[in-house]
Amino acid sequence: MFKKQVLMASAVALSLTGEMAIADSTTKATHFTVAPAPVLMSQGDEREADLVDRLDLSTAQRQQIQGIRANYRSQMGAKRAAIQQAKNTMRTLMRNSTTTRNQLEAQHRTITNLRQDLADLHFRQMLDIREVLTLAQRAELAQHMAQKRQGDRFQRWRSWFGWRQ
Repeated sequence: MFKKQVLMASAVALSLTGEMAIADSTTKATHFTVAPAPVLMSQGDEREADLVDRLDLSTAQRQQIQGIRANYRSQMGAKRAAIQQAKNTMRTLMRNSTTTRNQLEAQHRTITNLRQDLADLHFRQMLDIREVLTLAQRAELAQHMAQKRQGDRFQRWRSWFGWRQ
């Protein structure tokens, strides 16, 4: 029963903070961090160059897209910083033995709302970029994203079974 409760608490901590500490018998902690999945077309990504080539963007389109990204960059950075601060607060609350359930639930809602705000920013940015593309470029982008999703599914499946490339 106790092991089940510890396992559940660990799973909750991992899902809330993206980080989990497991103590060994000498009370040294080992930290595991779950990194978020990379965003399609992130700056500096080699796949972005391939996609830009496949879409055959004009110079004007490239400039418009760069402008759109620049407009969202500071908002997204501020939102990421707020998420990190909220996660740090959650870690502090989790370590504090006097923290109430209501406090933890409120902090979880804060983190969830911030993550949703960031997702909304990503979505609006994607919509703004989509408006710059021609119908043919939108179709090519949709095909590229479908292929990426299919590849990601296969990679997850392979990793679940411990298969390596």
